[in-house]
Amino acid sequence: MRLSLAEQILWYLNIAAVLFLLVRLQVQRLSRIYPSLFCYFLVDALQQVVAVIFARRRTVYGEIYFVGQAVKIALAIWVVLELYQLALAQQPALARFGRRTLDYLFALAVVAGLVNFFYTGFVAAPGNYPTGFFRLESTIDLVTLVVLVLITVFLLWFPVRSTRNVAFCLGGFVLYSFQRWAGLLLAAIWPQSVHTFSIVMMAFSLVCLVVWGFVLRREGEKRTVVTGHRWNPAEAERLSIQLHAINSRLESLARS
Repeated sequence: MRLSLAEQILWYLNIAAVLFLLVRLQVQRLSRIYPSLFCYFLVDALQQVVAVIFARRRTVYGEIYFVGQAVKIALAIWVVLELYQLALAQQPALARFGRRTLDYLFALAVVAGLVNFFYTGFVAAPGNYPTGFFRLESTIDLVTLVVLVLITVFLLWFPVRSTRNVAFCLGGFVLYSFQRWAGLLLAAIWPQSVHTFSIVMMAFSLVCLVVWGFVLRREGEKRTVVTGHRWNPAEAERLSIQLHAINSRLESLARS
C-alpha cells in the first residue's frame, strides 16, 4: 500500500515521538518501574525504523510488520497485567486474584484469535494470511481494550490509591489501544477509506506519545492520587471499607 504524503509525515513524527518517549522514560528512571511499557515502545520503535529502511521491499516490509505486531500483541498483554498490579499495589490479594483471572481471559483470547487466524488462512481463504493476522490482532486488541476499560471503571468507582504515573499510563493506554482496535475495525469495514483511517490513527497515536513523554516524570511516583467517588467523600469512605474487606477476605481464602 502506497502511503500518502500526510501518512509519511505522520509516520516519521510517530517514530520521533516514540524515541522521545523512550528517552524520557530512561532519563526519568521510569523504565525499570514500567518495564513492559518500555519494552512495548522499544519494539514499536525498532519495528518502525526497520520498516522505513525496507519500505520499498513489500515482502520484507510485510514480514517486519507481522513479526513486530506479533511481539507487540504479547507485550500489550504484559502492559495491561503490569498496570493492573501497580494500580492495586495496596490491595495485594485483590491484585493477585485479578491477575489470575486476567491470565485466563487473555489465554482464551489468544486461543480464539489463533482459531480465527487459522480458519481464515486455511479454510475461508487459503493463503490469505494478512486477513487472518488482522483478525487475530483485532481479537486480542478488543480483549485488551475491554480489560483496560473494566479496570478503569473499577478505579473510577472504588477509591483506590495509586501513583499519578500509573493513572496516566493506564488512561493513556486505554486511548492508545482504542485507536488501534477502532482503526483496524473501520479499515476492514470500509477498505476504500483505509488511508483516512490510517491518518486518524497515526495522529491519535502521536498525541498519546507526546503527552506521555511530557507527563510521565520521576516525581509522579511520589504523588498519590485517589480514584473513585471523589465528589462524594461519605460514599468514598464506605467503598474504601468495602474494598479493604474484599481484600482481607481474599487473603483469608488464600491462607486457608
